[in-house]
Amino acid sequence: MAFATPQEVAQSVVEANVIRSRMSVSKMIVLGLLAGAFISIGAQGSTMASHDVTALGVGFQQFLKGSVFSVGLMLVINCGAELFTGNVLMWMSYLEKRITLGALLRSWGWVLLANLAGAVGYAWMMAQTGLFSFNDGRLGLATLSIAVSKIDLTWTEAFMRGVLCNWLVGCAVWLSFASKDIISKFASCYIPVMMFVMSGFEHSVANFYYLPAGWFAKQNAAVVAAANLGPAVDALTWANIITKNWIPVVLGNVLGSALFVATFYWFAYVRKSDAAGRVQTRKLGATADQA
Repeated sequence: MAFATPQEVAQSVVEANVIRSRMSVSKMIVLGLLAGAFISIGAQGSTMASHDVTALGVGFQQFLKGSVFSVGLMLVINCGAELFTGNVLMWMSYLEKRITLGALLRSWGWVLLANLAGAVGYAWMMAQTGLFSFNDGRLGLATLSIAVSKIDLTWTEAFMRGVLCNWLVGCAVWLSFASKDIISKFASCYIPVMMFVMSGFEHSVANFYYLPAGWFAKQNAAVVAAANLGPAVDALTWANIITKNWIPVVLGNVLGSALFVATFYWFAYVRKSDAAGRVQTRKLGATADQA
């Protein structure tokens, strides 16, 4: 077949994440830095593509954002990188008792920090290009406006948007395991990612770029004046970035993929049911009696 079945994917996910849990810290950091940069490339490109198309409607603007943003996950999956939101699927290997909680948290922690460093570093590099002044400052205005809108969310809104986002990202990674050719892998990244961005959900690693990029754009007085956002701009501080967005979105991302993808598919395709266990026990008992 040109694709793997859900049962085959489930086993592949478990095995791949057992291997991932044994990765050296140095390798996790390097590949995590790349993933943070790759997702930032998608985020920055989506802002560039959509920053001045509002006349076509907000819905189309969101669709365009999602379409371009998906390039980030395509780079992660096909070039090779370690992305925290995708690595939440390691929860399935933990449920199967193939990795320890310590190994799980070790991987999540190092990859999350590396993703953060890669994304913030890319935001800083973007600020040094002077491109926030592109199109009479409209790109910087859009960058700042996106960041301010994310800070304006309530904790519950940010958390729930994080849950729904990583449900879809988990599905994208799951589909990539099912794909047997490069075009199918591109499609597996595009469709769920386009959907979550178009829907306005929150991705933690993308926000590691969006919010610092907005903070850097805030340092340009011309951009701030053009944005005309009033006191809302003042709320874009590092304390608010961390507490009002990054923390709830990270937690929401963990729950979204760990529960709705890893746990549900572990239960459906990997878990050994009590009934199956009893049948196997009876078979072993019968064999022993015959012996």
